Amino acid sequence: MSKIFEALQRSISDRTGYPLSETPVLATELLDETEKAASIESCSALIPNPSPESRVVAITDAGGIAAEKFRLLAVRLRNLRQKRELKRVLITSPLPEEGKSVVALNLACTLARYKQLRVLLVEGDMRNPMIRTNLGLPHMKGLSELLRSDIPISEVIYQVNPPGLSLWLLPAGGPLTDPVELIQSGRLAALMDQLSESFDWIIVDSPPILPVADTSVWARLSHGILMVVREAKTEKRELQKALDALDTSSLLGIVLNGSSNNQHKSYYTYYGTSQASITPKQDK
Repeated sequence: MSKIFEALQRSISDRTGYPLSETPVLATELLDETEKAASIESCSALIPNPSPESRVVAITDAGGIAAEKFRLLAVRLRNLRQKRELKRVLITSPLPEEGKSVVALNLACTLARYKQLRVLLVEGDMRNPMIRTNLGLPHMKGLSELLRSDIPISEVIYQVNPPGLSLWLLPAGGPLTDPVELIQSGRLAALMDQLSESFDWIIVDSPPILPVADTSVWARLSHGILMVVREAKTEKRELQKALDALDTSSLLGIVLNGSSNNQHKSYYTYYGTSQASITPKQDK
């Protein structure tokens, strides 16, 4: 048993960044970690099959420049977490079709490559879910069913199994035309607290800010927000409206999608609108 506890302590040390001698050593805490891991591992496993058009570069082109941009974003988020509480990250955009789902998916995959980190990707846009489609996965039960019934969480969270990733997915489930009342019921807040006990990062792909009210609910349940904008599409006035609708203290930065940066002109010409360059908000 001592060897098991030692292994669990080492796992906690890897995930928290604390030296082994400073990690919690109480048997109850170690057993809690065991139960969480067992619960997560009991979820069904899925093998994604993203098409080239899905732009899931963190899986399909992990050695490319676009994937490197997401690695840079992941490093910056990890650095921010040393200064503030940051586990639940909301990915949104002012308007539809600016690339927020692609950014959320690639960021989650990138974070899931770090040793001993458990990453959950939540398909929070229940009006127009795109994560499952981008991964090439079939329709499955998810968040909408979980919030409307008492089914076990393990029935709607799925482990995504591309090589080298420690990634889980909570899909949107059946699409809803008006999910605001459902997500405001209080069950979503309790669910996010419960999930936070089992995962090291929770990345939420939320609806766009301006057309609907859903994002304001998700924002209250998140520790930080990344705003995705698309070059030559997002207008300044729409971006300003979106920023005005948010608590700016929760804004982590802006991800510029579809950049035509001349530094990588030939690369961007080839990949079109699949790239993201990161413009973080400056610390004051």
